[in-house]
Amino acid sequence: MLKLLIVDDERGSREALRLIFANDYAVLPAETAEEAQAILSREHVDLVLLDVVMPGRSGLDFLRQIHADHPEMPVIMVSASTAIPPVVEAIRQGAVDFVGKPFDVANIRHVVRRAIETKRLHRQVAVLETELSAAFPTQEIIGCSPAFAVSIEQLRQAAVTDATVLIQGESGTGKELAARLLHAQSPRRDEPFVAVHCAALPENLLESELFGHEKGAFTGADRQKPGRFDLAGSGTLFFDEIGEMTTVTQVKLLRVLQEREFMRVGGTRLLRTNARIVAATARDLRREAATGRFREDLFYRLNVVQVRLPPLRERRDDIPLLLAHFLARLGPALHAETRGFDAEALRRLCAYDWPGNVRELRNVVERALVLHGREPEIAVRRLPEEFHAGEPQPEPAAETAAAAAPSDAGGLKLEEAVSACERRIITEALRRADGVQTRAAESLGTTRRILRYKMGKLGL
Repeated sequence: MLKLLIVDDERGSREALRLIFANDYAVLPAETAEEAQAILSREHVDLVLLDVVMPGRSGLDFLRQIHADHPEMPVIMVSASTAIPPVVEAIRQGAVDFVGKPFDVANIRHVVRRAIETKRLHRQVAVLETELSAAFPTQEIIGCSPAFAVSIEQLRQAAVTDATVLIQGESGTGKELAARLLHAQSPRRDEPFVAVHCAALPENLLESELFGHEKGAFTGADRQKPGRFDLAGSGTLFFDEIGEMTTVTQVKLLRVLQEREFMRVGGTRLLRTNARIVAATARDLRREAATGRFREDLFYRLNVVQVRLPPLRERRDDIPLLLAHFLARLGPALHAETRGFDAEALRRLCAYDWPGNVRELRNVVERALVLHGREPEIAVRRLPEEFHAGEPQPEPAAETAAAAAPSDAGGLKLEEAVSACERRIITEALRRADGVQTRAAESLGTTRRILRYKMGKLGL
């Protein structure tokens, strides 16, 4: 729940504001600027309602202090006087709005909602500006094989909680996509998703990236910079390949997980964090911890809910679906006319072990479309040389072959494979929901309207 700090020396005003906002926010009352400052030092606050006239330290003086310590904190000034000079000075000092006493309940609720939404949007923009990776839409999580379905169900069950999640899987299995699905299914979905790629950041920059730094903390630090914990706010902070993090940084991260607080580089004040932690690794962290290469206490902090993403060789039924997906997604951008793969190409694609997993499969499809996209079907001779070294290994699963090989053996009808898998997924979701379409749609992460459209298209 979002937290409002109310700073007013009048008990009646504090109580009135508490009653106005108690149903929607966690309200933290303070009688003086000193009491409010103590609250800000130990709590993650989302907005401050601050009286202009108070005994001792005035509201305008405290406003300057708040913005020095918390540059992105929205502050709404409150006063019984609506004289122009105090209003102008408050806005000049960085207040986002000014409301008068006695309170117009509808107006002050609107002002607070607008200020919090503006803060959230600013944080989202900051995240987009700092993220270096491309967008990972969660609808690209493709698969209906039993092994993959178990992993996705575990993610959905964990999503509704605040538990720390550790996603394990080989390179290319889609760990970041899985983390984004977890975030999208969680109550934090409207807050930022911030990714930290541990292997890509050198040790001397990682601490500053995570926790931010104060102005003058080191050469070149000409202004205060928020870290990833600041940017995440109450959203999700994702540590990709956390096994690559150095021991020194592991110690600092462990403290944040234990105490829910951190300090900027060059800072002297502890800051609170409400971010949810999700981590991913291709390493066996339990073994790494046993051999001393990863901190055992950090491993147990991260390993609250563990989700394993199976490699592609363990979910061969999904290969035709992934091929169809990447053909449909990449084809238009590459001006390709290809509709699919011929029967022998499909057999070898399904039999291949895919050491690079889904990422490697995507690259194979993209290469085929770039080089042979004018051909109606990709023939087996067009596949890379690793698909021609001897006979293929394991045969594809029975239902894969049945869905993928049409009766005339003239090529792969990928649309039929996709429809067969969608039919199985929707039928199972309806069975679990006792036929209630709204519940089935929620379990599938879609809407009832889209579910009904799919059912009509599939003849269900």
